[in-house]
Amino acid sequence: MGSTSSTSTSNVDNKMPSSKPADGSPRQSSHKNVRVKRLPQQETLGLDAAVQNDVPLSTWSPPPTSRQTEKTFTNVLLLGESGVGKSTFINAFVNYLKFDKLELARNGQPITVMPVSFLLTVGNTFDERIVRFGDDDSNEIFDHPGQSVTQQCKSYVFTIGTRTKLRLIDTPGMGDTRGLDQDDLNMQEILSFINNLPHLNAICILLKPNESRLNVGFRSYFSRLIEFLGENVRNNVIFCFTNTRATFFTPGNTALQLRELLANLRIKDIPFKKSNTFCFDSESFRYIVACQNRIDFEESQKQDYEESWVYSVKESMRLLTYICIDLQMNSRTEWKSIDYARFQINQVIRPMLETIRNLFRNLILHDEKSSTKFIELSPIPIYYPSSICIKCKRTLKCCNDFWVYSDQTDIISEKCPQCGSSRHSHIDVNYPLDYKSFDNTNSQYIDEIKKELDQLKEAIITFRNFISNTNQTVHLSSDPILTILNRIISEEKYICVEKQTEDLNSILKEKLDGFHAEYQQRPSKSESNRNSIDLEKIYKQIEKITQMETIRNQMNAIEQYNKTYMVQQEKVLC
Repeated sequence: MGSTSSTSTSNVDNKMPSSKPADGSPRQSSHKNVRVKRLPQQETLGLDAAVQNDVPLSTWSPPPTSRQTEKTFTNVLLLGESGVGKSTFINAFVNYLKFDKLELARNGQPITVMPVSFLLTVGNTFDERIVRFGDDDSNEIFDHPGQSVTQQCKSYVFTIGTRTKLRLIDTPGMGDTRGLDQDDLNMQEILSFINNLPHLNAICILLKPNESRLNVGFRSYFSRLIEFLGENVRNNVIFCFTNTRATFFTPGNTALQLRELLANLRIKDIPFKKSNTFCFDSESFRYIVACQNRIDFEESQKQDYEESWVYSVKESMRLLTYICIDLQMNSRTEWKSIDYARFQINQVIRPMLETIRNLFRNLILHDEKSSTKFIELSPIPIYYPSSICIKCKRTLKCCNDFWVYSDQTDIISEKCPQCGSSRHSHIDVNYPLDYKSFDNTNSQYIDEIKKELDQLKEAIITFRNFISNTNQTVHLSSDPILTILNRIISEEKYICVEKQTEDLNSILKEKLDGFHAEYQQRPSKSESNRNSIDLEKIYKQIEKITQMETIRNQMNAIEQYNKTYMVQQEKVLC
């Protein structure tokens, strides 16, 4: 006899196949469909007809609509507090799709998308056993209670019928015990990940029933995400409750807490009703995993789990229908919000400041050398999370009489592989820079440099004011622009000290110091409230800046890195 502990956490996963850094294309893993019952004519059945005809979810497709195209990706983002069971939910959901009866899953091989680990009490003396199933995954860490088990965003793709590919995005949990800074890092990870998607179909909020209060971290996460995506996302929010067998497959007391949370959000009228709320019982999935570990259960328990499985399968069908048919996809072009503008500005700060530094270089070459040889930035795409160690001695090279640092990157780790310094001594980068010499004898080129430099300076001030007026999170850096500008000036200072000559780099440092002083002296334009901000003007300014060739080349390198990273973090199941 066995019973799963209601207070234990369980999360799941197969080891992520290795990927090839050269092209960013991961190897794909697949699982055989234990029950292959293909009914070609039934793939256009409605939900009720599919259930009545006993059609497995793995063979059912939603009826075609004008919005669907061949092999359409349906993107579902999963959010929830640490320990709510997002990873378990994904495991269970995939098995509901494959096995419409618990007996089939119990007698076959349950699919483990990610490793399972949970506490089980067995026998008359309630001996504790840790049940583990599936291969280890470095992205799923069970050894630190209270910390998010899932360390990074990871997506899982599987095909529904013949037309739809469902992408479930697992995320780090909200309310991490490592504190608000870790929650902020987790949120940035989520925002960066979904920014690579052309659209979201649903934002699925996972909750436990009968909660007496919702975690402060969860409230903050949820509020920030909704404000990031903007008002148009309200109808794409859905709520899924785990382990609801004890509350008769209802949200229980959590419903009251959730209504209070929704009422206090800046974005109003997010629906919370039967049509966008789904109740599951993940305990039935744990049951089949326990059976794989040869743990016996009483007959009455088996019947309870069988009933839970059948109910969860029907809820999965209803969820699938709601997402694929009833909801309009939320396109990334609709994310016109203050928080999304801040996100885009943060991405473009380094490209802008590196471009300003290089424009200064080229002006100096013209003024001091009367040169027609100039320097262009050459961003290098990378295929893995990288950083530059500020403790290591960096290599200098000469380009058109300027000394420049070669960006030597390492894969992000807890310690520098060269000098052993800690993670805090590293600067994360999503592209290293190289420098190339080129000739330009066009007499108008210097005027173009000056014009571009003035445009970038004005844009930097505009973005500084926008960030200052919208920064409501006191534990975040108050001025990310100044942080990067100070680092650039420090680099030029170190170059001057190392070379010990009054060369062009000394003049460059003077110009950067002057820009720094001008930046700080320019008065900030404060807005009385967020509603008075001209958001359309900010988005037009971002678009204008990113159309500059040097900026665009760097942004392309960032985009290429992000897409490659997402592919490496994705697992295609079938």
